[in-house]
Amino acid sequence: MPPARSPTKGIPAGEGRLRRLGRRVRAWLARAATAREGVSAIEFAFIAPVLLGLFMASVELPRAFATGKRLQLGAGAMADLISRNDFASLSDVYAAAQAVATPYDVADAGIVLTAGGVYLQRGVYVAKVCSSTARNDQARAAGSVIGPAPAGSASDGARFVMAEVKMRYAALFRLVPMLNDWTFSYTVSWPVREGKAVNGQREVVLPGGQACPAS
Repeated sequence: MPPARSPTKGIPAGEGRLRRLGRRVRAWLARAATAREGVSAIEFAFIAPVLLGLFMASVELPRAFATGKRLQLGAGAMADLISRNDFASLSDVYAAAQAVATPYDVADAGIVLTAGGVYLQRGVYVAKVCSSTARNDQARAAGSVIGPAPAGSASDGARFVMAEVKMRYAALFRLVPMLNDWTFSYTVSWPVREGKAVNGQREVVLPGGQACPAS
């Protein structure tokens, strides 16, 4: 039996060194690829939350802005409606707010509707509550002071209506901290447009309330 040949026997020394070098290079590349995969995994672990946060913000912020805008328009619609006449029931007024706010649900919004009058006290025009009603909130007490007269109503005996709405934003993603406790709040005042003449002033009376006193 002939003797076994050495794996390198008959191979020129230079070629053998090249083969050994090639094996070392391949081994190094394999280790480098494994290390690179590990680095990529770590990089992704850091970047993924940032990308996810940007995605959620790109959805939530426009939605929150649109919800607030619709709610504000709903408040304006209610103030406009109650400025025109007395209502035995305000269900249509609340429905109008929801119609304007669609597609966003404002059924849980706190709403306070107020009919008020302006009185001159110690040289200052003061707005007071004449009648008030609310849904998901507390109505204002009759006779209580609201504050300075609304813009355009600074005259003794002026009559106005006011719609106040408050609603907590229901975020789609609870992971956006700044939106978790975001509450919208809007107040819209309108002068009485029609109504009935009481004490020489045209005014509206909300359900369960009384007309404004003369002074």
